[in-house]
Amino acid sequence: MLKNLQKKINNKWFYTEMPWWGKILLIYVRGDLFMIFPLLLVILIIGLFSFRYALLSFGLLIVVRQSGELVYWLLQQFGDRKYRPSDFGFSNLDNSAIYILYQTFAIVGIVTGLLLVLTVVK
Repeated sequence: MLKNLQKKINNKWFYTEMPWWGKILLIYVRGDLFMIFPLLLVILIIGLFSFRYALLSFGLLIVVRQSGELVYWLLQQFGDRKYRPSDFGFSNLDNSAIYILYQTFAIVGIVTGLLLVLTVVK
């Protein structure tokens, strides 16, 4: 069964963008489901025993995930600019401007995650 599933998964499926609710859960493309979704389930199970520890875990996930996204978009901006992600309707902006939007979104995510972690630890 696993082999059949592995054969059905291709790049088109893997890189398909998730809807808004997936992005809130830090799952940006379907391929993220393989690692992020199980981690979110573990955090949910932790939350059944300790809501504080679950919030701390989720805050750390936000910080680490958004830090990775920040590095990714910085590399996109200063590398080859062929890739154009969803532009949020700003169709008149060039790729570099879109990358900056994603970078600033990642910065907001890092700050939010750190605030959540610090609030829980305090």
